[in-house]
Amino acid sequence: MEAKFVDIHAHLSDNRFEGKLDSLAKELKDFLVLNAGEKLTDNEKILLESKKHPNFLPCIGLHPNFISSATEEDVSKSFDYIAKHVKEAFAISEIGLDYRGKDELQISSQKRIFTELLELAELEGKVCIIHSRKAMDDLLKILSSFEAIVIIHNFEGNQAQYTKAVESKAYVSISTGFIKFKRDNLIKKMALDRMFVETDSPVLSPDNELNTPLNIPKILDYISALRGIKQIELKEKIFMNFKKLFYG
Repeated sequence: MEAKFVDIHAHLSDNRFEGKLDSLAKELKDFLVLNAGEKLTDNEKILLESKKHPNFLPCIGLHPNFISSATEEDVSKSFDYIAKHVKEAFAISEIGLDYRGKDELQISSQKRIFTELLELAELEGKVCIIHSRKAMDDLLKILSSFEAIVIIHNFEGNQAQYTKAVESKAYVSISTGFIKFKRDNLIKKMALDRMFVETDSPVLSPDNELNTPLNIPKILDYISALRGIKQIELKEKIFMNFKKLFYG
């Protein structure tokens, strides 16, 4: 199979894409997009959309910020939906921890549900795509207790945390936002066989426009220039990582 562009993390169920997905899908025929959910309504839309657009790979999840802001009943409904439909999902995404502006009770709830979702992922053999904000040390500590395969998206950690993550066999994703974040020293040291790229569409745009998976070549160009390799070589390497991780 010819290498495709892989966007390991996007949110095409976002309302900003309303009415645009059919035309966008035509432009993305050479792309594979892992379409991530944050709550019940997202997850329902994502599974339906994947039937129409097979290259939008359905990922269902429960975002830590939703856990902290929603009622216990709504969080429970979202979790139950994931448990019921996990076999239909390509991966579990997005889940994780987000401590920014959270109190101890909210953090405790996030940790509990994150742990339960990792247990489900292990049981079902699903890859997890992980969110971490202001929580990397705790996140890595929790992950060390599991065998689930994970990709930490839009990696915010430092070099020491990166080293610890890959030593625990985690993969790490670089977003289009890194073009603005200027974390070049970290990118230069990242292992290519543990690397993915993403847009996190519709946010983290490299150019202040609505971000879409069509911007994946821009982050590939950026990384390629830093690493002194051709874009096609990096594209093929990431596609190989994708095939190895999801198809063995």
